[in-house]
Amino acid sequence: MKQILTFCFFLFIATTYAQTKEKLNHIDVELKKCLNKKDISNADICNCTIAARNEWDKELNKYYKLLMSNLPKEAKEDLKLAQKNWVTYRDNEFKFILKYYYEVKEGNMWFAVSEERKMDLVKYRALELINYYETLEY
Repeated sequence: MKQILTFCFFLFIATTYAQTKEKLNHIDVELKKCLNKKDISNADICNCTIAARNEWDKELNKYYKLLMSNLPKEAKEDLKLAQKNWVTYRDNEFKFILKYYYEVKEGNMWFAVSEERKMDLVKYRALELINYYETLEY
């Protein structure tokens, strides 16, 4: 029963964050495909989510570099500082997520939830940087 609830939760989350740009949709599409496998285990759910987080991290880094190569000097310094602060926030949040879902909550279903939370943090930042880059010319 817990696996069914976990699967439904992840399916809901994966479809909630639909992207307007088809080129980025591939991460969510691949995540959804991965989560839709028959007889998926909690470990499989974690692995699917970790893979998606890694893809979002690649997008984040790609658009950070694109922004850094297209911004004026003063804005580059501000972005660099903002990104440094975000990385510190991410690392601290990841620590808390692990403590909370692995030590405070009980049951291995929370492992998958913790991975989904970590993916969401990276995804949200990637989408912010993508938005900055895509609106740079407007």
